[in-house]
Amino acid sequence: MGAGSVPDARETGEAMEGKTPAGETTGRDPRADTTVDIATSAASDEAADLQDLSDYLVGNYRWFHRHPELSYEEVGTTARIRTLLEAHGIEVLDSGLRTGLVAIIRTDAPAPGGRRDNRDNRNNRDGRDTHVDRPVIAIRGDIDALPLDERTGLAYSSENPGVMHACGHDVNLMVALGAAVLLSSRSDELAGDVKVVFQPAEEVRADEEHPTGAVAVRRTGVLDDVRVFLGTHDTDELGVGQIGISSGAVSGAVDKFRIDITGHGTHAAHPDKGVNPVSVAAAIVTALQNLASQEVDPVHPHVLTVTHLEAGDTWNVVPSTAFLEGTVRTADVDDRDRIRQGILRVSELTAQAFGAHADVAWTPSSPSVINDSGLAAAAREVAETSGLLSVASPATLGGEDFSYYLRHDDEWTGAAGLFVHLGAASAEFPPHVIHSPFFAPDPRAIPSGARFLADLSIRVLHDLVGE
Repeated sequence: MGAGSVPDARETGEAMEGKTPAGETTGRDPRADTTVDIATSAASDEAADLQDLSDYLVGNYRWFHRHPELSYEEVGTTARIRTLLEAHGIEVLDSGLRTGLVAIIRTDAPAPGGRRDNRDNRNNRDGRDTHVDRPVIAIRGDIDALPLDERTGLAYSSENPGVMHACGHDVNLMVALGAAVLLSSRSDELAGDVKVVFQPAEEVRADEEHPTGAVAVRRTGVLDDVRVFLGTHDTDELGVGQIGISSGAVSGAVDKFRIDITGHGTHAAHPDKGVNPVSVAAAIVTALQNLASQEVDPVHPHVLTVTHLEAGDTWNVVPSTAFLEGTVRTADVDDRDRIRQGILRVSELTAQAFGAHADVAWTPSSPSVINDSGLAAAAREVAETSGLLSVASPATLGGEDFSYYLRHDDEWTGAAGLFVHLGAASAEFPPHVIHSPFFAPDPRAIPSGARFLADLSIRVLHDLVGE
């Protein structure tokens, strides 16, 4: 397939089922499977109709859904994405990532002063423009799956036992890929360059040895010149044709805590001879449930949840130790610190009151995603012209490592960002909570999401040039 061309489903054999994004009935079953081949021949017409694009995106989505891979194991997924991009002549940057990749669509528009020299930077390892002060933005789609056995009954269900796309990252990556295809055919409309991040390992339980995928990508340096990041995630809380756009916090900061309690073991018949860490743990759990309501403004979103308590190994012995752990989710950075300090204080003082000792370990994870208000306003305008219904993003304190692309600290200079929620529920694909073996988004959301991201990228670049 030639550079800048829109795929022709008649050549690839990929067919979309059921209704088109505009709602016209095609008479096909939207839950059926179709054969998908990677396109390698040139499309006959760069202006191929939107139905061809829809067929192409949905057909390839089904391939990714059938072949899910876990965090940092997305080797086949990455290879497939690379092949699809290169079939369109889209450049893949040398990021050094083992899984996941970063592509770039370079502008064909004249540079300031009439020069066209972004093309001179093809040999740059990370695609950074060293010649012209053009804006660079990025689109991000995550690509990893979850360790679940799929129970959707779809004809294109997972063929990888024990692994499933239960969070819709196959939708997210196809929205990003579709946007890349569209932008490559409209590069003369771009006022700067667009990097497209196919990010591994969003679902990983991060540590220094295995950081979350966003951190791994950031550390390559390939995104250091990006001024704006755009991301989407499908949601079953909105219908196909709706898009959730909000300013401010749209996800929760995610933190884990563990409290180790040391008491004094004894026989269960002589509790007076020891200090029961189970009783201490129970008191701490009760105190923690009151803590959040007393420490945080009640109109601020926050959650403190104890999820695991463990002690002893038999019924007639008071153990010497116990531990409990859980999570804190907040939208405000001050609330996050206030709750952390409160957990330390309550745990230590409660344990002391029983004659025991408590050690608190706090493990921070992804910060809250904070959407830029100006980008949100622009996105609402683009949604309207793209035929999508703009609504408020569903409220959530779930974690999202997209926030690392926006983080500003000693390691990285922050960037503006916008993270939106793409409606993917319908009568044929009723809502099921994410991370469920029954989760099945409607793939007909993908084409409209891709067009929205492409249109928004063009708008944002022109806005940056006009600043």
